[in-house]
Amino acid sequence: MLKHSIVHQKSQVETNLIDEVHTQHQFYIVSVKQTHINDVLPYLKQVKGSILFLQNGMGHIDKIKQLSQSLFIGVISHGANRTKDYEVNFLGVGLIQLAALNGEVQEVKRLATYLHAPDFPISYVESWEVLLQDKLIVNAVINPLTALFDVTNGEIIHNRHITTLAKALSNETASVLNMSKEIAWKKVTKTAKATQDNISSMRADINHRKETELEAITGYILQKSHQALPYTTFIYYAILALQLKGENQL
Repeated sequence: MLKHSIVHQKSQVETNLIDEVHTQHQFYIVSVKQTHINDVLPYLKQVKGSILFLQNGMGHIDKIKQLSQSLFIGVISHGANRTKDYEVNFLGVGLIQLAALNGEVQEVKRLATYLHAPDFPISYVESWEVLLQDKLIVNAVINPLTALFDVTNGEIIHNRHITTLAKALSNETASVLNMSKEIAWKKVTKTAKATQDNISSMRADINHRKETELEAITGYILQKSHQALPYTTFIYYAILALQLKGENQL
């Protein structure tokens, strides 16, 4: 991920409430968090065009498969966090990768080519499952640990005690996803290094006393596992405890 100097730029965006969304567009991009997927599904059932989903985790896959439209999956590695309802802090250029869930491969390839720009790279990936699993292994390790210890992503590799926990989480997640533990750990450490100064989305949610995407990330791993996962189980309940603590302070 490339570092960018801070630039304050204002943009005016035309918006509608969700019940005002036009149902005849050719293409829709859904970028809400996992926690809001159930809220938007009734509206998405009414639209006619293809739909691209951009979410962390994999908890939404079974939910969106009920839709009859052409569906596409995307993963974003840009560094950004929302500081206010109308303000976003952009932290670094990454990549957007797209794959077809049930839609035509040629359609998603055309979409990636059409939207791609040198300073906004977008590429096509053949397997949506591999695409999401690669992101999930990173999110399942970095997100909950940085939220639990209230640290930046870099502490995953800079604090040796957190590193020990991170590797244990990575190994458990890799075993559930049938991934190489060595490759999984390389993905985690590479991301932690590239985004070392970033605040993970789960840490930001905990600090702002918002519901996290825990169920779609760590919860998904526990649901899919057929074996005991002591580190993953602990981190799951640790984040739930932090969420409850935040709710009680509201």
